[in-house]
Amino acid sequence: MLAIWVKVNAMKKLASQLGVGIKLARTDDLRAKLLTEISEYERQQDALKVNGTHVNFTMIQTYKELIAARREMLRHLPPSY
Repeated sequence: MLAIWVKVNAMKKLASQLGVGIKLARTDDLRAKLLTEISEYERQQDALKVNGTHVNFTMIQTYKELIAARREMLRHLPPSY
């Protein structure tokens, strides 16, 4: 843990010397939340597809859009360290 703290502080110092704004915020919690939501929406979408004779295409499309939006957010997150 100390090694990570030292590395982060060194990067912050270097960034301030160079005038570069490097965002070093942890994204692990947000990444985990997005992955959990994607998994839950996929489960709910699958349940709708096998739900008897009545298929709710509107809800299936809604889940597709929710999943796509979260995947796009994931794609834009900086890599975890």
